[in-house]
Amino acid sequence: MSSDLLATKLYIPQARKNLIPRLHLIQVLNEARQSSGKLTLVSAPAGYGKTTLVTEWLHSSPVNTAWISLDSGDNDPARFLAYLIAALQQVDNHIGEHTQQMLQSPQPLPAEVVLTALINEIAIVTEPFTLVLDDYHLIKALPIHQRLDFLVEHQPALMHLVIITREDPPLPLARLRVRGQMIEIRQDNLRFSVDECATLLNQIIGLNLSLENIAALERRTEGWIAGLQLAALSMRGRDDHTGFIQAFTGSSHYVLDYLIEEVFNQQPADVQEFLLKTSILDRLSGPLCDAVANRANSRELLEQLEHANLFIIPLDQSCSWYRYHQLFADLLRQHLSTIESYSPLELHKQASHWFQSEGFIPEAIQHALAACDWESAAQLIQDNSPQLIGRGELITALGWAKALPDEVIFSRPVLCQNYGWALTLTGQLTAANVYLQQAEKIAQDDTALLGPILVARAYHLRVSGDNVRAIEYARRALSILHQNDALSRSLAALTLGLAHWNDGNFQESEQAFLEVDRSAQQSGNHYARMVGLTYLGMIQAVYGHLHQAAELCQQVIQLGGQSPTVSSAHIELATLFYEWNELDTAITHAKIGIEQSLSTGNPLLQSDSYRTMAIIQQARREPEAALSTLQKAEQLTDSHQISPLAGIRIAACHVQIALAQDNFAAAQFWAEKVTAPTDSSFLFPCFGLTPVRILLARHEKTQAARRLKALYEIAIQKG
Repeated sequence: MSSDLLATKLYIPQARKNLIPRLHLIQVLNEARQSSGKLTLVSAPAGYGKTTLVTEWLHSSPVNTAWISLDSGDNDPARFLAYLIAALQQVDNHIGEHTQQMLQSPQPLPAEVVLTALINEIAIVTEPFTLVLDDYHLIKALPIHQRLDFLVEHQPALMHLVIITREDPPLPLARLRVRGQMIEIRQDNLRFSVDECATLLNQIIGLNLSLENIAALERRTEGWIAGLQLAALSMRGRDDHTGFIQAFTGSSHYVLDYLIEEVFNQQPADVQEFLLKTSILDRLSGPLCDAVANRANSRELLEQLEHANLFIIPLDQSCSWYRYHQLFADLLRQHLSTIESYSPLELHKQASHWFQSEGFIPEAIQHALAACDWESAAQLIQDNSPQLIGRGELITALGWAKALPDEVIFSRPVLCQNYGWALTLTGQLTAANVYLQQAEKIAQDDTALLGPILVARAYHLRVSGDNVRAIEYARRALSILHQNDALSRSLAALTLGLAHWNDGNFQESEQAFLEVDRSAQQSGNHYARMVGLTYLGMIQAVYGHLHQAAELCQQVIQLGGQSPTVSSAHIELATLFYEWNELDTAITHAKIGIEQSLSTGNPLLQSDSYRTMAIIQQARREPEAALSTLQKAEQLTDSHQISPLAGIRIAACHVQIALAQDNFAAAQFWAEKVTAPTDSSFLFPCFGLTPVRILLARHEKTQAARRLKALYEIAIQKG
């Protein structure tokens, strides 16, 4: 598990002491898990004992369980997925190994591609298990709801999902109901009966209320468990139970505010102060509370609060971490905001300092932002957002930066650069340009800062389609970057190499990719190295050095293993073995290349993979398979906005296959669609060779020879 993830979020909460057995609901949960249902939805307002019920059920059952206690910080899809994998690894530590490799690719992969890999890994598990998502109502991000919908739709049979929430999630619940794939436990199921109220109030809390008073309290609270507990705390030490019960009426919110005030006001002054000051914290520990509340006995006080059942919940087995019940925390925070002598901003600042000193950086940033301590927050975000971007947690990185005033960001070139990277990688190119230009402007006189900024600008320009300026910026970056800054140099060289490749400048491209290989080895950037070596192999193939090309591609495969990044190397090897007429080996590499290209989510790469396979199938005298495979390539280019050249290459492939099948009419039809300029044939030989093939099929050998001579001269010119 990543050190950036909180282990306490993956712990199943301890079963409460003095629980009232809810055997009828436990039976419902057991039947749901043993049936063919996919989902158990436990949905009710706050204070109805949802988490307590599920916790009691899990502790009474031996079935393996993956648990996540969600919070508002989990609305980043990448972070949500990281916690999901970490939780599932509590069931089987092999789940997510391949998926995590896919997530390490700098090029974001489509969600369905990643989830498909994860589902396939879950399907290997041989024993039933339960996945619990607690407090799912805190998830507001539509992409996460869409990912969960996909997971539920394709959920392996041995997995059962439990969602605990205050409001129904935006999932296709009606569809699951109709299919009989969902069990629901709602407010009416969770509310306490009169008998359960009597057990709580008299046997567990020891109030010795009359049956009439118990029935009256059940009616007024409508069996609302939190209301009953608060009422019991408020009645301790009172003689007039009947008068107290009659004193409040109205909605649960009114009852809640009234009862919590009663409980809070009964506490000693120092406990009230502690509760208020620590209410700003999502989770509590002794040392943290000491720092925030400026005291020395917080651990002992937390234990006292737990023993007094004062709405504090332990988060781990050792009771090192706690949290307040959300209802209680909400009221405490509201109360804190009305007391002038306490400064919430200062409390948040103290919390931020403590979290930073202990290495809890996301929490340190959260509290620094809440404290409006912009300089501290900016420094923390600047220092830590590159790691987030590297892990693909772009939404979190963007959320942090967006919380800062623009004037704070604009004064820091590195922060501008990091923000620009995150915006670029999420496709917000116009906004990214503003911050990257500002970064370049204020770093002009500092080459140590300017180099990485120029790399970011080069990358931004290339994805924006400005290839000429991308080359200019990449060259500038390489000219000033320190030799020891291997990561930045590898990214700059990769951008430069790709730009030169697209221009057909193979010698310059080769030099750039050699620099990628050197810098990537030094920095440990395996992705850049694999891409660089693959293109070096392709350049060797262009030069006619086929065996050297094959050696480089094999090196990529050994380096990358099952990483989707090696798909291009397999496709290049398939092409090379096709040229050598070793068709069985060629088709083996083509199949692997197609399978791995599907994991990249890159439609252009997938299209090229199918096109290569079709050519090999035709050479193996499999004409129907060749046309079927080529149709898959066509469908990809038609359904995605990818380079027009991809469609032209498919048309050229159609010509080649049609001529091999003696279908001259089809060849003529497709040849008219091969409209690329002749000078692009150095990069895609099929463009120039297509009209030559048509001329030869017409027996116009003189015209064909002239065309070939022109192509030869272009090849000589390009080296």
